[in-house]
Amino acid sequence: MVCAVVSARISPNFVEKIYSVRQIPRVTKMLDINIILDFLSEACICLPGTIIAESGDLYNMEIWRVKSILGRDFKYPETIAERTAVEMAHHISVAGRRLIIDAREDEL
Repeated sequence: MVCAVVSARISPNFVEKIYSVRQIPRVTKMLDINIILDFLSEACICLPGTIIAESGDLYNMEIWRVKSILGRDFKYPETIAERTAVEMAHHISVAGRRLIIDAREDEL
C-alpha cells in the first residue's frame, strides 16, 4: 500500500498552495487501525498543521480518539478545499501504487 500526504495551504473553497507531496510505500500482511495510524503518523512527521483524512480510511473512528492517538490536530474534511486536498492525495497514492506494481511486473 502507498500513503500519500499533501502539505498545502487551503482556504474554504480553494487549495491555494501546495508545499510538498510525500509518498510512503509499505508492505503488510494484514491491515488494521493501528497499522494505518502508524503509517499516517510516519508520513506526516515534520509537517505542520492539521491532518485531514477521510473517515472511512480510519474506520469511522471518532475525531477525539484519532487526535489522542496521533498526538496532533486532526479532522475529517468539511470544506470544498479540504475535500479537494484529500482527493488529490488519493489520486497521488493510487498513481504511486500503480508505478510500484508496474515496476514489479517489469522485473518478472
